Amino acid sequence: MTSRRTTAPSLAALAAVATLVGAPLPSLAETLRCEGGIVAVGDWKLDLLGKCGEPTNKEDVQVKARVFGLMDGSPGQLKQEHWIYDSGPSAFLHLVTLELGVVTGIERGGYGRDSGRPRPAPARLPRALCELSGGFSLGDSTDRVLARCGEPALREETRGQVPVWAPSGNERSVPIGFTWVRVELWTYDFGPRSNARRLEFEDGRLARIVTGGYGYSR
Repeated sequence: MTSRRTTAPSLAALAAVATLVGAPLPSLAETLRCEGGIVAVGDWKLDLLGKCGEPTNKEDVQVKARVFGLMDGSPGQLKQEHWIYDSGPSAFLHLVTLELGVVTGIERGGYGRDSGRPRPAPARLPRALCELSGGFSLGDSTDRVLARCGEPALREETRGQVPVWAPSGNERSVPIGFTWVRVELWTYDFGPRSNARRLEFEDGRLARIVTGGYGYSR
């Protein structure tokens, strides 16, 4: 997976802005309150967009990711997204960190500076073209899901490790190693009366289906 490398903004960037405007230094925050509702750590990127809209600024940063199950392997690379919300001098800056479409951190800085930009509003998100019943099932290919449900609202991509199994001579098997696979994460929004779904593909095949909160598409 490739992405542009930038200097991580995190608390340092917010602290610099806070110093310029004479505001308190940034601090950790558990939630972000927006026009569409409250976003917390653990929420999906879909929730952040549906409640808070697009950020004022975005930056991508590559960080090392732990490798599970392979003691002598090199750590993989994981892309972090840093989204900064600046609602002007009457509200605090917020920096939201996302990893693979999930909110992993929320930091609050000093008062904002962008007085000419309107307050972020919930984003317009596309609705899945398929119904939850029969739209997709484990083992489906990416092409099959696209044909049934259309383009997902959000896509993430990374590389992950999966075990290589060998028969053990009985009903159970033991892994003999691990291999890298391409992992795609697709989020589908089925509207405000249905739960969103996150589809996890490994090498082009649907391996897991994760249920989220209610959707935002109208």
